[in-house]
Amino acid sequence: MFRICPKPFHYDGQYIRMERPRPPMGISTIWALGEQGFTAANGGTVILKGSHLWGGQIPTEEEVAKSRVPLEMPPGSVVIFFDTLWHCGGRNVTKEPRLAITAQYCQPFIRQQESLTLSVPPETIPKLSKRLSGLLGYSIHPPFIGHVDGQHPLKSLPPRRSAL
Repeated sequence: MFRICPKPFHYDGQYIRMERPRPPMGISTIWALGEQGFTAANGGTVILKGSHLWGGQIPTEEEVAKSRVPLEMPPGSVVIFFDTLWHCGGRNVTKEPRLAITAQYCQPFIRQQESLTLSVPPETIPKLSKRLSGLLGYSIHPPFIGHVDGQHPLKSLPPRRSAL
């Protein structure tokens, strides 16, 4: 594989073992932060237009040349794309860091890459909104995906102590 970016071209859904082309099983988001956002000079994300429809082959130099699109985004902008889109971080030739936040979202029946359920202390969960605790894995996807011993995962948490 060749590189035109510091990180090689990849797609975020590579951990999903389904032959490509396939329907997307998730979406990826990247927020441009900092004073400059994403520019060609600071290495904004580079996407390969249309690559979400490709088969499983690694892009060739010719495919990259034909479909390469460097994203330029002002601060606060977000790009949203399917987990099957080939992309990479561009090369930053400035003296300032390129700042971003990225999050990937997957179908509820696909196990997440990082176990957020275990990375947040159990005593914190009852203090969170239903939506946020659900995003961390404390939810049920009908009819029963996500249960713990046949029960809702929130029932596995220790009882809450009242404040004195």
